[in-house]
Amino acid sequence: MIYNFISSIIKPRWRAAWRYLRFSDNIIKWRFSHSLCPSCHGKFFISLRSDAFMTRCLSCGANATNLPLIPVIKEHASKHQIKTVWEMSTYGATLNYLKLNYKVVFESEYFPNKNPGEIVDGVLNEDVQDLSFATNSLDLITSNQVFEHVPDDIKGYRECYRVLKINGALIFSVPLYKMPKTEQLAALNKNKIIYYTEPEYHDSRKAGPHSILTFWRHSKHDIVSRVERAGFKVMLKDVTIAPSQKIAAKVIYAIKP
Repeated sequence: MIYNFISSIIKPRWRAAWRYLRFSDNIIKWRFSHSLCPSCHGKFFISLRSDAFMTRCLSCGANATNLPLIPVIKEHASKHQIKTVWEMSTYGATLNYLKLNYKVVFESEYFPNKNPGEIVDGVLNEDVQDLSFATNSLDLITSNQVFEHVPDDIKGYRECYRVLKINGALIFSVPLYKMPKTEQLAALNKNKIIYYTEPEYHDSRKAGPHSILTFWRHSKHDIVSRVERAGFKVMLKDVTIAPSQKIAAKVIYAIKP
């Protein structure tokens, strides 16, 4: 009852943070730090645990797993022209930054059993494995915590490569694990899901808690080589948003040569 009441009166980002309090350290280990939010330019952060996942800007509530894409986007923009952008979601700090800085920004969600490029309840539908965008049409593609939910992530990287222009970039993040190689948790075969382990679901702001099936646990040791298979030149960037997070977030920065 108390949880539902508090959740109903706070903003979506803070509702998400409230859900994850169960993963936080003991309150005596919570830390505040001073830094500059790349999204809202707020100056203070709280870390409920010393990693990006549990670190948020106190001004806008943005999570330090989403914010690290922005410095990498800025780095790319300092070297290459960006006019047309696609973000693989309809919310988040990265999308807010893109909308403020670029004129043509596509945003989308994935609706199963709908056609790529179709507008569903006012929202563009895109399946990263079968994009509706024309070849060589985009300058930048961004996503946060998406590719672990794509049945064939390699096919998704190849589609991104196809629709990007020369020197265009795919900048994204996924949960990265210390295991030697990426592990497949499930597969999709003729619309039938095959499970290789106990099913794992992640939360979605659109669909709710435990709603999105996870197909992959990506390894930090082979994520670069997996994306390179699509033809990209790839770097794994360490980005620290706030000192209190201690553990840097990792961002995959892939350029179409």
